[in-house]
Amino acid sequence: MKNSTLIIFSFAWLLKFGNSLKIDCDNPEFIREDRIHYCCKHPDGYQEFVDSCAKETGFNYIQSNEESIVDITADHATMGTCFAKCVFNKLQFMKGDELDMSAVRQHFESKYKADPEYAKEMINAFDHCHGKSVENTAKFLSNPIFHNIGAEFCDPKPGVIMACVIREFFHNCPADRWAKTEECNTVLEFSKKCKDALTTI
Repeated sequence: MKNSTLIIFSFAWLLKFGNSLKIDCDNPEFIREDRIHYCCKHPDGYQEFVDSCAKETGFNYIQSNEESIVDITADHATMGTCFAKCVFNKLQFMKGDELDMSAVRQHFESKYKADPEYAKEMINAFDHCHGKSVENTAKFLSNPIFHNIGAEFCDPKPGVIMACVIREFFHNCPADRWAKTEECNTVLEFSKKCKDALTTI
């Protein structure tokens, strides 16, 4: 399973860990973001959209040396907004400038009839993130990296929703899908305690 698949979908059910993990939010170097897609198993089926949109928008997947939000350049963030918009348009999740929750619901209920738990958690995540999209978009645009960006970037709302869905699913991975490794547990605990420290979640 490629790292790029995570850019769209990660998954659901919160795991609780003891206080034995010592997390240092100022030291993310030990976190391997390029490996977190191994932590929560999920169905494939979106690679075609991901690859196509990455090519169309010039979006490059996260590199191993981009482990902090401060490593993301304005250009990369700009292309990311266009990448997310492209993916959502190809999945027909947008109606104008708004997320079409009925289309989202129909997509997952139809595509994952044999996996109703996955469909339900995906729909719940999109519903939650859709409800917070206005607030999160404003917060996203307040980031200093956008202060010097011109008008040539896409509506950030799809990207904001996508990022929210990734975070929701990674933080709520069903126990039967979660890889119970020390590395995965550490990344999850780090991402919960150090919000916005990781670029992918």
